[in-house]
This record gives sequence, C-alpha cells and structure tokens, in this order.
Amino acid sequence: MRSGLLILAIITGYILLRGWPEQWHTILRIFVAASLLVVAFFFWGHCDRPTSTLAKSARKPRAFDYLSISLAVLLLECFFLLFLSVVPEKSERFAISIDEILRSSSNYEKGKSRIESQGMNEGSNGEDGSLVTSNWLFSGPGRRSLNKNKKVRPSNRPEVYLFPSTPNDARILLDRERFLRNFTLATYREESWLPLSLIPKTLLAKNKAINFEINSNRPKISYEISHQVKRGGPTLAITIPNLISIKQPSLRETSPDTFRLSPNTIRDKEYRYEATSIPFDFNDTLKIIPGTPPAPEYMELPDNPKLQGKIKTLAATFGAPTRESLLSLRRYLHENYRYSLDPAMPSEAEPIDSFLFETKTGYCTHFATATVLLARAMGIPARIAFGWSGGRYFSAPNLFVFRAREAHAWAEIYLKNRGWVIFETTPAVREEGSPSLAGINEISPYLANFGDDEVIPKQDTTPLLKASFWIGSTLFILLIGALIIKRSPTPASEHNLVSEVLPNSPNYLSAFRRASQAHGNPMPSGRTLRAHLKSIAAPDFATDLLQYHYAVLYGDQPRDRLIEKKLVHQLRKWEKEAT
Repeated sequence: MRSGLLILAIITGYILLRGWPEQWHTILRIFVAASLLVVAFFFWGHCDRPTSTLAKSARKPRAFDYLSISLAVLLLECFFLLFLSVVPEKSERFAISIDEILRSSSNYEKGKSRIESQGMNEGSNGEDGSLVTSNWLFSGPGRRSLNKNKKVRPSNRPEVYLFPSTPNDARILLDRERFLRNFTLATYREESWLPLSLIPKTLLAKNKAINFEINSNRPKISYEISHQVKRGGPTLAITIPNLISIKQPSLRETSPDTFRLSPNTIRDKEYRYEATSIPFDFNDTLKIIPGTPPAPEYMELPDNPKLQGKIKTLAATFGAPTRESLLSLRRYLHENYRYSLDPAMPSEAEPIDSFLFETKTGYCTHFATATVLLARAMGIPARIAFGWSGGRYFSAPNLFVFRAREAHAWAEIYLKNRGWVIFETTPAVREEGSPSLAGINEISPYLANFGDDEVIPKQDTTPLLKASFWIGSTLFILLIGALIIKRSPTPASEHNLVSEVLPNSPNYLSAFRRASQAHGNPMPSGRTLRAHLKSIAAPDFATDLLQYHYAVLYGDQPRDRLIEKKLVHQLRKWEKEAT
C-alpha cells in the first residue's frame, strides 16, 4: 500500500512538472508536486516496527519538537521550489550549449556541406537544416521515407504559433481547414520522397518585404508566425500556402516553395516574421484543368513496373482529370482505407503498394503519397507537402497553436491559371491535425515558451522566487535558533535511568530493567546488577545473565550477539509472566 502511494505520487509529480494542467502557474505545479513527494516519502518511510530497546525515547514529544519538524518540512518545500524553478532552465541551456559545440564540429559541417552540394532539401529536421522539432514526420537527411510497420507516437509539444493580424483574418482561418507549409518534395524513389533538385537562389527584400506573384482574386490574410530557432543549422520559413509576401531581409530558396530563413543573430530568441497569403485549396475550385508540369519529376511514377501498372489501372477507374473524378478519388480513399498511426505493413512489401492494395491502413504520409501517384497517373502534375494542419485557436490572444502531433503531409496538384492547389484526402477524423478551439480560461502555451510582452503579458516569477528565498532563509534561521536554545530534556524518573555504573547500557540490561519493573521491583539508580538480583526473586537464568554481564563489563570477553539475543528473549518471557 505504501509503495503504491509512493509510485502514484511520483507519477502525479512527473505529470505536473511536465506542464499539465496548462492553466496552472509553473510555481503552483512545482509546489504541488514537491508537496506530494514529501508526503509520499513520509508515509512510505513510516511503518510499524518492533519497539527498539536501543534507542527508546526518555520522554514524550512536545510542541517544541513538532515545531522543529514543521520548520524542517517547510524548509524542504522551499528548497524544492527554488531547485525546480531554477535548475531545469539552467540545465536546458547547458545542454543546448553542449549540443551547439558538438554540432559545430568539423564532421557536422562536412556533412551539412555535402547535403547542400547535392541539392537536397534543407527543409527537414536534423542535419538537413530545418526547424528542430519533436515532429514525428520530419526525420532523415533530405528525404522522407514511408513508414512500414513502426508505430509512431506524436508528442504534444507546441511548435508553431500563428497570430492573425485582424479579427477578420482569424475568422477566415476559422471557417476553413488550416495548413502551414514547411517544404515540398517531388520525386518518389526507393520508398522515399526526395526534393526537386534546383540551383538555390537568394531572394532579397524590397521595402522590407519579399513579394511573390499570385493570380487570385480571393481574400488575402495577414498574419505573424513565431517558432523556435533551429540550433546548429538553418531554419525554414513556415507559411500558409499561396504566399504573397513575407517580411524578411532575405530568403534562400532551396527547392520549390521551400525557403531557408536568414540566421537569427539573437541567442535563444524565436523567429518571428509577418507574412501575407491567400488561403486556397481544392474545395475552392469549380473547374479542374491540369497545367503544364513545372518539371518532369511532377509526373513520375515509381520505378517498379508492376507497381506502375497497378497504380495506372486503379487511376483509370476514376476517369479523365476532372473535378468529379478527383472527388471520386477522395471518396474512394475515405471509404476504403483506414487511418492509423500503426500501419503494421509487411517488412518485405513496398509501402505504397501495401497501403493501396493490401493493408489499406496508414496515416497522412501514406494517404498523400497515394493521392500524388494516382493524380499523376490520371495526368495531373502533383507533389507532396509537409507542415502542420488544424491548430488550436485561443481567442483571448488571437492565436493559433500548432503542436508536434499536428504535423501533417498532404498532396498538392498543379492546375492551369491556379498554380499549386492543396488536395487533401486524409480522413478528417484522425489522431493528428484536427482543428480545435481552446476553452475560455485556457492559457496559451506561447506564454510558457516565449512570453512576449507585446502579445501576452508575461508573468514575472522573480518576486515569487525572491519570496521563496527569504521564506526559506527565515525558516532555516528559526530552525537553527530553535536547536541552539533547545532545553535539555527533563530527567526521567529514577527507575527509567540507566545505571550510572554501566555506561552505554546494552540491550539485555535494558530488558532486565523493564522486566524487573514489571515484577514490581524497579532497579534504583546506582545499584549494581548483582546487588539487585540478590534483593528480588531472581529468575532461573539469573546466573547466566550475571556471569555474562561481568565477563563483558570487567573481563576481556567480547560481546556475543547470540548470547545477548538469547538473554533478551528470556527476559521478555520473564516480563510477560508478570502480566
């Protein structure tokens, strides 16, 4: 029972320190977690044990004793509060500095140069140069491999924050499915997606912004994006698709619609930039006219001839590339395929072959890949895009929060006079990427990560830490003072004292004194064991007790634990006879 309560307290403390519930202040979560652990350890260490004859209290606890214990517990609480408030941040900064040192080594720079020279996409996580993230989709240098049988477990870590410029911009986003694009890939080869190779080019700002030409009369929205700096490498811009402008001094376009941001010179400062886009997807189109592919890679099918034939055969069932045929394709995927983060595909099978024609189970990357390949087989240029979808809206700060579990992949088709259009086929009911609204009193996680005073008033924890420090110092001084002025314990009654003749009374002698007391013959102070045995009706083992006692006390015989244990057992039995 005690161990179960301790385990429960540890688990609860861990959950609190991990940041749940989010609406609680950090100091409050730390205080509650520390209190639970202290109470749990107290109960875990407390259990009924046989009364020890070696260290028995000579008096009952007093109010002064309880006061000292209370001060000590409060002091421990303050220590936990200060430790858990300061040390984690310092440790994280230390770990980041070590990571930066390791990433700045020659091997890392050599690997990064090799990736850039090969024209690989820098819009991925890790060594290939994108945002450092707990994102479950972004892994591997310059490519995205389709997962076969590994179950993924997306985290709940906030990664991107979107601030609409006006309430009307927020309403436009709330009325439609939301996408944030990080990068695009074009070539499907060897069970993986690769970026379209092109010569990187630098885009320079004019009038503090970089502008793009978009042919559309649809309403545009302005917004601000905030996300963490990628440590140890470049970071990619995150924007709503159909980007019109972005306020950055320069961008490095490494592949189509994939832009590397300029290095952030402020340490531990997030990227924050304004942008303007026109939200647009397949649902906004009335007529489908495939455009001339910008590159032949956007029409390529897998190299495997057998798989090519199967994809073309399936695509032929949807007919010519029209809006109705694409709607049929989306409906077919929704009705015949199941979304799951545990695809459980055979290890020997080609992932997209297994997804389309065998297991029919997968997550967004599988749905998007199948859509791109089937659209290409129908004669429509297509590509795959990676980023985030959904988002949780917080009305008070007018903020959308995108978490790691909302990382998403989707298909984009190329249409005449429209350009690249989002064509989402992943089922709406899925475990990640679903839009949501925050509760009225729910606090945005942006405060915990960045705490920008201009957007959300930052709660200054310095006064709380100072108060904790002074409270802890005061309690420590009080505890020390209490120990200094503590009075000596009141002498116990004469029959409870150890014989002045026998220093450091052994267990068997203490047991003899209690047994003698139980028989109505308390042993006075200063009386020897021999004299007291002569004055009472001694038990039958008195001779053995007396011989052993004087042989140890005045002779050279060492103490024998077995003999003393036997004597204590006999004395306790003699004590029970008195009752």
